[in-house]
Amino acid sequence: MIGYTVTVEDVLKVIKRDAVFYRESGGGVTFSGGEPFAQAEFLRQLVIACSQHGFDTAVETSGYFDFEQVKDIIEYLDCVFVDIKHMDEATHKRMTGVSNQAILKNITQISQMHPNTIVRVPLIEEVNANEQNIKRMCEFLKKNTWVKGVELLPYHNLGESKYRAVGAHNETFTTPSDAKIGDIKKIISTYGIRILDFK
Repeated sequence: MIGYTVTVEDVLKVIKRDAVFYRESGGGVTFSGGEPFAQAEFLRQLVIACSQHGFDTAVETSGYFDFEQVKDIIEYLDCVFVDIKHMDEATHKRMTGVSNQAILKNITQISQMHPNTIVRVPLIEEVNANEQNIKRMCEFLKKNTWVKGVELLPYHNLGESKYRAVGAHNETFTTPSDAKIGDIKKIISTYGIRILDFK
């Protein structure tokens, strides 16, 4: 794929086309990625511009960023979605290539300053959909009582055809069963943590 360069004004023009839809649906603009905070200066300008035009804004982030470089952006956002992929540092590093320590610290810092911080958990049967990991996550979140709630995202394999198309190898994972997801929800509920569903 080939990228192209855009300005804040270019993106804002695209956003403005859906202004009526935002007003009628109560929706807004969500910045996702990749990692939106990896382009902090551009994101900063765009979030401020959206705010000035009355558009609600949200960011979907992996949580892996320098908090000091983006905390002023977070103040402008209406919602922050941040992932917890695994609580065990070694497993997290093996699966993603990076430690989870900065991510967990960032979740604490974000939630302390933003009342609409939502943790997303991509559930993968072979990786993190087990009782020990879920309980560790709940114990962490109970210490961060500012987090609004948790959204569970069962793994899907919709991207496998793209890997095949470019001749790349993609490790095969399994979606947790409905029964397993139900058990996970019960564990989370026993900790008094809200389970959110934005479908």
